[in-house]
Amino acid sequence: MAIERTVETDVYCDACGEWIMGWKSNDTGVSRAWAAEYTRRRGGTVGKKIVCKKCRIKERIRTCSLQRKIGNAGRDSDGTCMGFASVVSDEPMERCKRCIACTSYQWEE
Repeated sequence: MAIERTVETDVYCDACGEWIMGWKSNDTGVSRAWAAEYTRRRGGTVGKKIVCKKCRIKERIRTCSLQRKIGNAGRDSDGTCMGFASVVSDEPMERCKRCIACTSYQWEE
């Protein structure tokens, strides 16, 4: 009689409880390090807590020093920050462009 083993790996956000990713594999499981790597590729963080991309953006907006000094920058339809415009143009400031919560942030880099 053969024994089959199926390993299911599910990754959930510790802040909101949302399912981030998961998969099934036959015979071998996936290590915690690989699960962490795949979660980071989806925009989450892995450390003491696993935090999804949406929760990272919410926390970054909540702790933004510019928003505390100047006021609310406004939000896009998906909940990301619109950023504060520079004096010269309507584009967001360079500091806002580097922030993960800004709509102009390049996640692929």
